[in-house]
Amino acid sequence: MHINHLIDSHPNSKLKTIATVLWVILILSIGILGGSYALLIWGETASQLLTATDKHFWYLSRASGVIAYTLFWLAVIFGLLLSTRLGKHFNAARVFALHQYLSLIAVGFAAFHAGILLADNYLNLNLWQILLPFGFQTDRVGVALGQLGFWLLFICAFSFYIKKYIGQSAWRWLHFLTFMAYMFISIHVFMVGSDSRALPLLLFYAGSQTLVFLLMSYRLLAMNYPLP
Repeated sequence: MHINHLIDSHPNSKLKTIATVLWVILILSIGILGGSYALLIWGETASQLLTATDKHFWYLSRASGVIAYTLFWLAVIFGLLLSTRLGKHFNAARVFALHQYLSLIAVGFAAFHAGILLADNYLNLNLWQILLPFGFQTDRVGVALGQLGFWLLFICAFSFYIKKYIGQSAWRWLHFLTFMAYMFISIHVFMVGSDSRALPLLLFYAGSQTLVFLLMSYRLLAMNYPLP
């Protein structure tokens, strides 16, 4: 059944989707607050970090980068659920809307992740170094892959708004760039992300990427073999 037909057949789906997205944001906010509380209890206090070092913009970039990756990962998962037979177990209209809106929110956090570094006096970056690949002097390949991944994500996220102009078939082919964006960003995380050396985040990155790989494999198999 066509996704657009499913969405149109649920007049209240948009309100339900907005409520679901708000719940996702609330859960992420609770996680951030919980992490901040743990930092206050078991580590240096936030005030000490802000006053004793000039790296607070770097910390904000790292935190927003983790959130952007998580949101993008969820968007990819929801997209893969829709494109496989596994999607029949979920409300397709709601999953499609989550796939769309989480992609847009991920773009916002990714833009903040990069843009906040303009305020970092240690790195001393300019706008073109942020926007254009290979502008960094260090970790050039890893950073460039992240920048390319961001632009591919940006194209895919906003392709929803030009879908009616380019047609369903062209939109679907354009949407395949999502997988390339996720691959670039995943490599970027491991090559550049200093937090990826922490065991909890390392396990999260490895587990999330394994799940995406399994769903992609399931989708490819389903294209050639009948699967339940």
